[in-house]
This record gives sequence, C-alpha cells and structure tokens, in this order.
Amino acid sequence: MDSRTSGVRFFVYFCVMVASLGALNSGFNTSSLNIPGNSVRYCPGVPAGEVTYYATSSLPQCLPMGDWIWGVATGMFAVGGLVGALLANPMANHFGRRDAMIIINVAFFIGAVLLSTSTSSAQFAIGRIFVGIGSGFMTVVISMYIAECAPPSARGALGSFLQLFMTIGILIIECIGLGLTSAIGWRVVVVITVAPAIAQMVLLPFCARSPRWLITQNRIDEARAELLRLRNGDIEEEFADIMLGLSKGGGAEKKAAPTNAAAAGAAEPYESEVNLTFLQVMSIPVLAWLTFKMMIVHASSQLTGINAIMYYSTSIFEESFGDSARYVTIGVGALNMGMTFIALGLIDRLGRKMLLMISAAGMCIFAVLMTIGLRFDISPLQVVCIMLFVASFAVGLGMIPFVLTAEVYPTYAVGAASSSALVVNWLCNFIIGLIFPTLQKACGPYVFLIFAGLSFAAFFFIMFFILETKRKSIEEVGRHLGWYGISPEIIMKKAEKSII
Repeated sequence: MDSRTSGVRFFVYFCVMVASLGALNSGFNTSSLNIPGNSVRYCPGVPAGEVTYYATSSLPQCLPMGDWIWGVATGMFAVGGLVGALLANPMANHFGRRDAMIIINVAFFIGAVLLSTSTSSAQFAIGRIFVGIGSGFMTVVISMYIAECAPPSARGALGSFLQLFMTIGILIIECIGLGLTSAIGWRVVVVITVAPAIAQMVLLPFCARSPRWLITQNRIDEARAELLRLRNGDIEEEFADIMLGLSKGGGAEKKAAPTNAAAAGAAEPYESEVNLTFLQVMSIPVLAWLTFKMMIVHASSQLTGINAIMYYSTSIFEESFGDSARYVTIGVGALNMGMTFIALGLIDRLGRKMLLMISAAGMCIFAVLMTIGLRFDISPLQVVCIMLFVASFAVGLGMIPFVLTAEVYPTYAVGAASSSALVVNWLCNFIIGLIFPTLQKACGPYVFLIFAGLSFAAFFFIMFFILETKRKSIEEVGRHLGWYGISPEIIMKKAEKSII
C-alpha cells in the first residue's frame, strides 16, 4: 500500500504531540497574566502605586503600573513573537526543524527567570519579549515540522494540533491562575511555563527529523530512514515524488528520482543553499502571489477582532456576573479548546477552505449582533455573541492559517514564506492590542462593525483566492499552484543577471 494513503503510525502522533508542546507553552504565556494581572500591578493592603516587599526577600510583592505601561509591558509579548517569527526561517534551515525547537526553548527559560524575579516594569517587559520570541518561533517551526512529517491523508488534523495545544495551554494556565491570585502567586504562574519547555527538550531527541529538510542537506539515506520511521506501507513512490519536487530543475525535467545517497551524488545535488530568503521568494512571481495571499489570511485571523472581543469581554462579564466573571472567562477558554478539537475532526473532511469561510461568516454575523447588544445594552446578547464569536474563530481562522501556510510551499521556500506570514500575524496582533482602546472610545458601541466588515471581506477573499489542500500531498499542491518543477537556482541566476 502507498504510504501516502496508509494509516498514521503511533510514532507520528508522538512526534506531533512533542513538537506541539511548544504551542502549549505559547498558550501558557499568552494567558498567564489574564487572571492574576491585578496581583502583578497592585500590592496587597496598600494604596495603588505603593510597593511592599516579601518578608524573606528583597523582591517587591508587586510592580505598580498604570494602564498604559501595563498595556505596553504585556504587549511586548507580541513584539517578541514578531522577532521569533523572523528568527524561525534561518534557524530552522540551519539546524533543522527538530533541533531548532530544542534550541529556542532557551528563550522560554530566560523569559521565565526575568518575569519571576522582576523588580521593575522594564525587566517585566523584557521577560515578556523573551517568552514572545519563543512563542513566535514555535508557531512557525511547529507548522513546518508537522506538515513535512505527517502523511497527506492526516496532515490537516495533525497540523491542527498546534492550535489545539495552544488552547489547552490557555485553559490550563487560567485554571492554575485561579488559585494563584496573590502577591507570590503571580510569580509562580510565570515560572510554571518552563515545564513544557523542559518536557520538550527531553523528548524531542527521540522524534524524527524532517525528511524533506534532510534532503535539502543532501543527507538522502538519513531522509529515507526517517520517512520509513514515519510511514506505514511502501514509501518508494512518496520518496521519489519528494525527491523530484526538491530537485534542482524540478520534476518536470526528470524521469526518475534518486533514492539513495550514491545516486543523488551522481545526479544534481540537493544543497542547503537552495533554501531561499524572503526577498528571493518574492522575486519568483508564483511564490510572491502565494505569499501575499498567506499574509492576507494571517492578517485576517487577527484583524477580524478576536483579541478585541476578548479584551472587551472582561468588562462585559464583570457587569453580568460580578465576582464570578473569572470563571466565565475560563468557560470561554474551554469553549475555544472544545471548538478547536471539533475542527480537528472536520479539517480533513470539510476541508481548510470551507472551515475558513464558515469561520469568517460566523465572526461577521456575531460582530453585527454584538453591536446591537452594545447599542441597546442587552447584556445576555453580548455574552452569547462573545461565546459564538470565539467558537467561530476557533473552527477556522484560529488554526487553519498555520496549517495552510505550512503545506502550500516547496521546502526551499516554506521557511522564509512562513516566517513572513507569521510576522504579519504577530504585527496585526500587536496593532489591534495597541489601537483598540482608542477605536472603542471613538466609535463606541459601533466599533465591532469594523471587524464585521473585515470578516465580510475575508470571507470573499477566501472564497475566490484560497486553494483547497485537503488530502493533497505537498507536491500535488505545488502542481495546482504552479510552483512544482520550478528551479529556484535558475530563476535566481536570471534575477542576478537582470540586476547586473
């Protein structure tokens, strides 16, 4: 049986779940301050702005910060995410996907130490940058690793583990935060986030390396051995197709692909320098257009307002539920995780494109209804709309952009292209967090109509411009999109000559 259509080996699940521990850590750091945030800013038993110290330590019990400073300090997480996304391509290409993930866990350790020992808002902000670097890096490399290791028949579901583990991390850390809303508790919460990093660093060496990355390093025998570990059935056709897709000159110019190192040496080499930079990717028209589309999809996942509605939900829940608001917040986290789990089972049935369209349509409808609830002060409608808005986001725009970006590019371009798309994602995340309070003040109850309009536009963009990749190998996707058979070296030489 062809390995591309045979069942998924347990070892593949093991590799995917270990890699996804990085997403769990990202979820931890995304929401680690949601519930104990006031304990960070205000010391117990004294007026706001005053500092008290632990009885047995010189560390302050809190870090007094005004609303603006607090927003900037916590928002540094998105800035770090942007930096991490930029680092992902060169590190993943140089060290390989697996080993790069091991190395970047150092950023989580540094961030946890800085946050848990903070004595000033500046140190706190720097700590948030470091955990953001780790999170941004992981969102790029985990997607690449899973797409390159998973069989085509299950790549969508396995790729969804990134978002699933992120939502699990958010829910776990918020539950932990319930019992740690104290002067010492917030420091414990931020240091707990090293647990997934330790587990991942211990377990990743037992996981497979990406066969596609090994081929680009001209390590053909190792690539074949790793593919054997990752597949059931006969790998010969799949391995030959991968080799053709990655060879210089592409499959269109070759009748057969080498299947061992000796044959590869006799044919054209698979050299590591074929990994393109962002500017080189953008010099190839078909990849430039594809990258623009992926940037739009990632921007849509943030600009449609998920972080804005989560920001606004706190005050809505407090008005409707009083002191129980934090439990409702955890309920939203549980809903997000549950809907992501449901989407995981649908992604290879309904397809990526259909779920993205359902997601954008739902967010548009519930943003409009949210506006009605705000305009006429209907608290129950506001609460229901928040829940359904989050559910709509979770089934599509929350997870599929990461899956899609990792499976539509050739190996020589996926690092640079994925990094650029994730940079846009993190940049839009930061922008929304920065400008939403101002938009809210200027537009009042009509602010969510902006997000409804953006969701409406995203729906039609996805309908007309996004390819369905369900159950297609990366090489099949390349044939549909037009990059399969392209020789990046030939194109780059032409570009160099035109510059000269």
